[in-house]
Amino acid sequence: MAKKPNLEDLKKDFLTTLRIISHQGLSDAFAHLSARINGEQKMLFMPRKSPALVKPRDLFVVDFEKGVPQSAVHQALYKTRADIQAAIHFHSLQVILLTLVGQTVRPFHNYSAIFFEGVPVFDAPGQVETPERAAEIAQLLGSSKAILLRGHGAIVVGRSIPEVCILSLYLDESARLLVEAMKLREPQYLTREEAERIARRTFKPESTLRAWEHFKAKVKN
Repeated sequence: MAKKPNLEDLKKDFLTTLRIISHQGLSDAFAHLSARINGEQKMLFMPRKSPALVKPRDLFVVDFEKGVPQSAVHQALYKTRADIQAAIHFHSLQVILLTLVGQTVRPFHNYSAIFFEGVPVFDAPGQVETPERAAEIAQLLGSSKAILLRGHGAIVVGRSIPEVCILSLYLDESARLLVEAMKLREPQYLTREEAERIARRTFKPESTLRAWEHFKAKVKN
């Protein structure tokens, strides 16, 4: 059984993920990340600050009921699904482009196959300003790993901070390739069965760790 990360380890992974998404171009100044603390009804969270500028001292712990800026959707996700240990919201340009033309990420290559459960689109425009809207997003997510927000980016969830980081990169790559492919012709999509079979081989803990170490090395000071 894997050892649960302590708070200091969570903080290190938290900051590394913020640096990675900033370095890889998934984020402008407005992304936000959270992590559940060892199965508790609390999460590690960040202030309203650019992911490129957040420091360890900026991170704080908040429970699932206390409202703080940008916390509502994270709290709703944790309350809806016990398996979610980390969640991130970011503004990938490719993801936004897909939502503007009524499209979403569908399985068509190895990394997009990981999202075989589907990637729903929350169609209401604007910010996630209320707990009620956050709850709607959490319900629409269902058992999926990601949800797109029309004109507003994506939310990705995972079983750890490294996993949610790598899933975000996979989602962004999938959106980028799909945008380019649609310029040529209608892509050849995978069936649910094909995608699930590929995902079992592609999305394994050792593969996630390998990708995490790769991207972590890119932002190491």
